[in-house]
Amino acid sequence: MIRSLFRRHRAASVIALVLAVVLLVAGVAEAAARTLLHSRLTAAAGRILGEDSDVDIDGGPALLALLDRHLDSVTISGDHATLGRITDVSVRVRLDDIRLTGGRSGTVARTHADGEVPAESLQSMAGARGKRLPITAVHLDAAADTITLELKGGLGRATLRPRIEDGRLALRLEDAEVLGSPAPDRLVDRIESNLAGRADADYPLGLKATALDVTSTGLNVTLDGGPARFPAKRKT
Repeated sequence: MIRSLFRRHRAASVIALVLAVVLLVAGVAEAAARTLLHSRLTAAAGRILGEDSDVDIDGGPALLALLDRHLDSVTISGDHATLGRITDVSVRVRLDDIRLTGGRSGTVARTHADGEVPAESLQSMAGARGKRLPITAVHLDAAADTITLELKGGLGRATLRPRIEDGRLALRLEDAEVLGSPAPDRLVDRIESNLAGRADADYPLGLKATALDVTSTGLNVTLDGGPARFPAKRKT
């Protein structure tokens, strides 16, 4: 009787030890899979939105996702993303139904992004092409949905209205003046040329702007996209 109890106790101990080892191995494998998956996605995110991007993997076990080469969703966020030719945009992008096709590449079924374009980026967008415009400040009017560029320290100003054109953010000149009078045609042409040249590049992941809102600090932009490869080659 005592021997039987001892054998059963020893068997139970062995089973418990085996289960503990299995759980330990599974935990180590899961941690390794999550680290590998996060590393690959971070590398891809760096090529999409910039090197300072953060990656958050949603869904179930990373080991299963790695074996299936499928992820339900991933969220990428960064404060220095580039949308077309607009730099230093704060953006949060959600990628749904991801299929991994390579070490650092894959496909995504759909994407959604919320971005904030700060005043500094709007100033760069308006004045960084060709000869720099003498922009010294940017003022945003949320009520009127307009952006005012201060020229030459207050000697002139240009009023812009943001729009969505062909899925991209565009700024269109509404009015320009110097010393209270209409700006000369040469200055107007320079402003319009600069603005036209800043909206001609594609956004990453096939994202298209679908809504925008002027705030006191910048522009809030909503973007959506369908099936796409990541990271896609950037067009210049």
